[in-house]
Amino acid sequence: MYIDNAEVRQLLVPQQLEQVLETAYLSWQQGHVAMQPRFRTEVDGFRLVSMGAVIPELGYAGSKLYSSYMGKLCFRVVLFSTKTGGAVATLESNEMTPIRTAASSLIAARRYANPQAHTLGVFGLGPLGLEHIRQFVAAFPIQRVYVCDPYLSTNEVKQKLFDLQVEIEHVSAETAVLKSQIVVTATRSLEPVFDGDHLQAGSFVAAIGSCLSHAQEIDEKVIERAAKVIVEWPEQTLKDTGDLVLFPDQKSLLSKLEALADTIQKPAISFNSSDIIVYKAVGIALTDIAAAALVLQQKRSMSEANT
Repeated sequence: MYIDNAEVRQLLVPQQLEQVLETAYLSWQQGHVAMQPRFRTEVDGFRLVSMGAVIPELGYAGSKLYSSYMGKLCFRVVLFSTKTGGAVATLESNEMTPIRTAASSLIAARRYANPQAHTLGVFGLGPLGLEHIRQFVAAFPIQRVYVCDPYLSTNEVKQKLFDLQVEIEHVSAETAVLKSQIVVTATRSLEPVFDGDHLQAGSFVAAIGSCLSHAQEIDEKVIERAAKVIVEWPEQTLKDTGDLVLFPDQKSLLSKLEALADTIQKPAISFNSSDIIVYKAVGIALTDIAAAALVLQQKRSMSEANT
């Protein structure tokens, strides 16, 4: 079966995906999931990346493959049944990646962000930034979104978000951070996009744009001020992002680290108005395979309903 990006967008419901992701993370913590970290192969400017996971509780194993060339990315997920071993589906996943990334951010934010947060600051209004805005506006009582994207005009920003029933402002980096209770960085920047001294106490930061070991989307002051740094998979995240790799005090960093699987077992709301919490994501195969499995199940359910 082949499922294209349009169908993925139609079938993948963020609220359902959050539940599936939590199930997959808990299964992993209990030792019932095997996962391959990201592996990169590169020559002459062409990069091929692969990662995989086996999740018997969901009934599937799979690999995510993507190419990166001349600034463009192309994503695919191949699924196999863990009951038969057979290949069952190939999915285009350019649309899936932003949805599963934002859903993963929300898992952490529901525990640690201010549940009454009414301001959201977003750096970068590409697919990742846009999807985070949509999911966070749906999950929190957001009234105003501050967008910092130097590559877009104010009119372009508002056109991209015209359907949201919130106030949209196109602002500087300093304003976005000073006025926001939740901050999302969704850029490919190699250098920090804001000054960590400007973060409010009680802020939640989802830094989800950088997955290269030489790139720092957030500065060292953000990590220094953080009470916790939540990551999907310490083994991979500590190698894959300069936000953590380049932090000078690794002992201090490790003392703040919390795996997302542990976060899921926290009380429903663990917000502390004095703490800055950082969620640093690079993307792991578990979330891609879990998302693809949900899409396939939805596709099959719709097919059965129409027969």
